[in-house]
Amino acid sequence: MELCPLTQVQHRIRIGSPLPFSIRDASSQLLLAKDEVVSDPHELEALVERGACVDVDELRASGDPPAPEQLMHQWRQLAGTLAGVLARMPAPDAPAALDEAARQLATLAEAAPDLAIFLLVRPDPADDAPYGVVRSLHAAAAAYLIALRLDWPRERCLTLVKAAFTMNVGMLELQARMANLARLPNPQQRHAVQMHPAASLAALKASGVTDAEWLQAVEQHHEKPGGGGYPAGVTEVGEMASALRTVDVYTAKLAGRSGRDSLPPPRAARDLLVVERGNPFALALITEFGVHPPGSLARLHSGEIGVVLRRTADSDAPQVAILAGRRGEPLAEPLLLEASGRDRGIAGPAHPHGLRVRISPERLYALPSP
Repeated sequence: MELCPLTQVQHRIRIGSPLPFSIRDASSQLLLAKDEVVSDPHELEALVERGACVDVDELRASGDPPAPEQLMHQWRQLAGTLAGVLARMPAPDAPAALDEAARQLATLAEAAPDLAIFLLVRPDPADDAPYGVVRSLHAAAAAYLIALRLDWPRERCLTLVKAAFTMNVGMLELQARMANLARLPNPQQRHAVQMHPAASLAALKASGVTDAEWLQAVEQHHEKPGGGGYPAGVTEVGEMASALRTVDVYTAKLAGRSGRDSLPPPRAARDLLVVERGNPFALALITEFGVHPPGSLARLHSGEIGVVLRRTADSDAPQVAILAGRRGEPLAEPLLLEASGRDRGIAGPAHPHGLRVRISPERLYALPSP
């Protein structure tokens, strides 16, 4: 029996769902049979840490995941579809179209969650969807992953995705203009930003959306428990609205725009935890993504520079594709390794300026694991 490490395929395991293959120890002894359920993330981490494996023949029989090129094409299609739906709102066909788009996102995020996070942290340069649509898509992907981590029922996870899709529908054009604005917004623009939750809510109601939690999440996604948010300054904020605000704040920190660079993910995570102290959604998000999520540029202690591709059981030692050598010279072929140890552990984030390498997720995720 040929075995491969569980670390190479753990992204195909969804907490609370039937296993697509059996899990064995290094001597081929069965630990968990196919279709059993891993109900706790800590259980999966323990299996990885003890060196659990999977039978290669059974892995092949379980079906290969979609190729990276196919997944990237589907993500781009989804962005285009979402842009079209949001642009024509209010529209009577919007609720059904948004539901279908949410299910497509769920399928893509479950098929390759590390790639979903990669695209959130390092947006696809070939994606020509409007800035506001991309921001909503990224927030929706983050929302879906943390809702899964929190064991929300699937339909409620999808409702959260639809709320993320539509939270800014009331200011999409303004959002696109402001993304390229080097100066501070004028009073009219500030007022429109303050009132966009109400405008988004009106567009949803006019389109025939009746789901109370979806509507409340959009209406309150900038409100804060205890007050201090906008537009109404309410003190009691719905759970889904709080989740939506959290992913919106985090993904905004990662999104660069004119006059403001994106924050490195470790800084974005630290800032979120400071501002959202005690917020269970912030903790769930950082636990799911890790300090160095896929898409992060990292400088190793060796001086090499790479991009994080996959999370591992050790959040401080993700799988990294080395792109540049110790002197900054581009590598002809990326080198995959687990970033750990005194030499090749992550020293900190790397700055993209000066990195003379095109980062292609299709190419990187097609590389064979070491």
